[in-house]
Amino acid sequence: MTPSNIILGHLIKLVGNVADAYTSALFTMEPDEKNLTLREHFTLSYNLDQRAKIAVGKGPIGLAAQTRKPQLIENFDQNTRLLGIYKKNEDLKSFIALPVIYGDQVAVLAIDTKERYQFPIKLQKILAEFAQQIAWHLQPKTPETSVASQPFLQEINSYCRFLAESPDRSSVADRLTQIPISLIPCPAIAVTWFEENQMEGRIIGHRGFAHDLSEIQVHLGKGLVGSCAKNKSPLLLRTHEGRKTILFSEDEKSEDLQCVAVLPIQLNDILYGVLLVGSAEPEGVSHADLDKLALVVSAAASALFCADTKDRWVYDKNLDPVTGVPNHRFLTEYHLSLSEEVFKPKSSVFFLTFHITNLAELYEVYGVDRGDAYLKQVMALFSKMIPSPKFVFRLSETCFLILLMDRSQKDVGLLKSKLKRLLEYNPLYVNGDSMKAQTLWGLSAYPEEGKELFSLINLSRNRLTQKTKAMA
Repeated sequence: MTPSNIILGHLIKLVGNVADAYTSALFTMEPDEKNLTLREHFTLSYNLDQRAKIAVGKGPIGLAAQTRKPQLIENFDQNTRLLGIYKKNEDLKSFIALPVIYGDQVAVLAIDTKERYQFPIKLQKILAEFAQQIAWHLQPKTPETSVASQPFLQEINSYCRFLAESPDRSSVADRLTQIPISLIPCPAIAVTWFEENQMEGRIIGHRGFAHDLSEIQVHLGKGLVGSCAKNKSPLLLRTHEGRKTILFSEDEKSEDLQCVAVLPIQLNDILYGVLLVGSAEPEGVSHADLDKLALVVSAAASALFCADTKDRWVYDKNLDPVTGVPNHRFLTEYHLSLSEEVFKPKSSVFFLTFHITNLAELYEVYGVDRGDAYLKQVMALFSKMIPSPKFVFRLSETCFLILLMDRSQKDVGLLKSKLKRLLEYNPLYVNGDSMKAQTLWGLSAYPEEGKELFSLINLSRNRLTQKTKAMA
């Protein structure tokens, strides 16, 4: 395989990664200039026809070659055989064919996907830039330019794949701080996460800075990182001597950086975070580096989307089907993460458990549908009556747990009494039927009575048992 074909192969794979493609393929013109044939491809399909021959002017690929204009099919609802590249129909969501013009010749870059119904304008621009790089490699080279001018793509393709295969959010941050110096010659790298619809971000990983950044709060719209997050656009800045440039926050300590680039990590309209790279050299980050980093953050965003989708699937799998709150299995599997979330230094957490002692009777008298509807109303009541921060779990068929943070013991006591009165003395109406609960309540507190999640849950539940025995 010639060096040109190797680089074209890397480019086609990189296109596939960036576009979440099912297939990315390059078609070049035959000598008779009447047909296009497959030259390079990256595909997840077993049905790609590698011997496909597409007539100029026929189908989207042939039209792209004839008109030298992109052919875009969004919300794909046709038989994919019209593309001329598949032996069987594939369930595609969108397709684009881009002309690759070099000299007086034309080839076609074809990309389809099962991941999205549209190709956003920003992604189309990135793919058009890929088409230009492909055109450069298809153009005949002189001996003087054939080696020295070739972009080095194998390393960035390998690194983007390394990013895209990150198993979780934490790994994405770790791998972003490991961008090879040979790829981007910047010693300083910082990754800031912005949770959805939140005005503050936190620096989740960094390297090459003189000071610790882990405690810095980043505010949307403030500093370079906050402005990048708000505007969702990359920025390359060379700082001026004697003029302070705020990177993250006004409270930060100054760093010896003379050139900084910031890029949003986003997929479609979803912002995940911001990548910052910096150098002590005035020309330490170039516009070419910015183009490479655009590919890097695109791969990172895809990895984050996959990680979030996996987390959501796991979370939904462990929700109680009736009430919609996490069940006991969720507590068992994620107790360490939950403990990190709720157990903070100098803070209090109250474990309030309640047991509906007559729940089985309510189901027996009113039926399953009304019993389920009653529990859903109870959860809606909790959502309305108990302000955040809180977590609600279903421990068993009749027992529930409410975690209450940032409250005083007096406030928790008043809340407990109010909930008990509402449930026992104000019946809920389900389809015209009045349903009244009989309840028992237990309470334990962190850190006064323990610092381990399940010991505090069991302590609260044991106090229910004690009341039950006393009543007997």
